[in-house]
Amino acid sequence: MREFPALPCYPCPHRSACCAYGVTLSDDEAVAISAVHGAAAVYRTRWGEWRTRVRGGRCIFLRDNVCTIHAQSYYPAVCRGFPWTDAETGGPYEYDRTICPEFLLRPELVSIHRSA
Repeated sequence: MREFPALPCYPCPHRSACCAYGVTLSDDEAVAISAVHGAAAVYRTRWGEWRTRVRGGRCIFLRDNVCTIHAQSYYPAVCRGFPWTDAETGGPYEYDRTICPEFLLRPELVSIHRSA
């Protein structure tokens, strides 16, 4: 799989899919996040997946439209790969305005994505 440049987490004016849902976590990520933020920060779905909590339609780690755990060692792999890689398929995301409106407004990102 191609390595893409890391994107900084910056305030985004859009309410898009990137932080609208709880993020799927590995067991290790769930343990690490729970150790720092408490057990209530994560939960297990009925399908057995670990996810971050959502409050008010946003990931609990999103404050002032910026991810508060972006620079931490336990930053989830799903988040590290976004917006380049679809965590479920391992392939590139197919973008539309619901996934990441900001991505589509930044031509330099679109050209990197298309060259993959």
